[in-house]
Amino acid sequence: MRQDNRVVLVLTDGRSDTDRDTIPLNILCGQNVRVGGLGVKDYAGRQPNQERLDEMSCKNDPKPGFSFVLDNFAELLDDTFLQNLTTKICQDKKCPSAQQRCPISFDESADILVMMDSSASVGQKNFETSKTFVRRLAERFLTAEKKRVATVKVGVGQYSRSSRMEQQLTTNLTLLSRRIEEAAFQNDGTNLLEAMEFAIKNLRGRGDASGGVKKLVLFSDGRSQDITDAGLEKRVREVAEAGVELFVIAIGTQVNEANLRTLVSKGRREDIISAQRHLFRIGDYPSLLRGVFYQTVSRRVSKS
Repeated sequence: MRQDNRVVLVLTDGRSDTDRDTIPLNILCGQNVRVGGLGVKDYAGRQPNQERLDEMSCKNDPKPGFSFVLDNFAELLDDTFLQNLTTKICQDKKCPSAQQRCPISFDESADILVMMDSSASVGQKNFETSKTFVRRLAERFLTAEKKRVATVKVGVGQYSRSSRMEQQLTTNLTLLSRRIEEAAFQNDGTNLLEAMEFAIKNLRGRGDASGGVKKLVLFSDGRSQDITDAGLEKRVREVAEAGVELFVIAIGTQVNEANLRTLVSKGRREDIISAQRHLFRIGDYPSLLRGVFYQTVSRRVSKS
């Protein structure tokens, strides 16, 4: 490890049997190492021992450590947590710039449709922020390295009470960027089920990604008018049966957690790891444009 920027992350419940394990918790202190303690509630829901987390994290060192307390292990995959963790790790500003490009690549052809939420609850300003974020995504996808003879096409649509395409699947980044910029905010209700059906129809038989994959990136907080558990589960199965891989970007705290879990379940609620890989969470719309969130989304979509 480099001597000037060493970081150790310790994943723990914050408890230790000091009678059986005589190694002190502060063994990493004074070693010119920044220690991060990641405390996770145990299976019984007990909080990590904060005092021991602090001792382990060497918070009195010249290079003080840090700690986080998480409700469950799934939160380790939450993008807001990962951004906060990255900020702590890079507080000495010796990490690569947040804007440094991390290249992505496609091993096979792909048709990718991005559906923006244009509901009244989103608001005009936040919708414009979404458009900027989607342009960044589109650029990442269309300029990515393509292995062998892979072809990547990207389309963009929006939905509220009804859905509409802003640009069909294309390889033309200039055209796609212009159509995204021209997209007008609908400012209406939310019909999530119709948006998913719309996406299936527009990904079916579109483009020339023969033998490739179809992916849908859907902005959603899980809330929608006239939605039922059975109706949503049925539509999720239809998306999966159509061969479409669904990713969801959930923004803010006012979300329907049950519906979000259903959206990314592929109809298999027991597959928690896969569900977490297909759900992106971020605290608010401005955070879409901060740091490397767009890189996180594009990398995961390209590699799934």
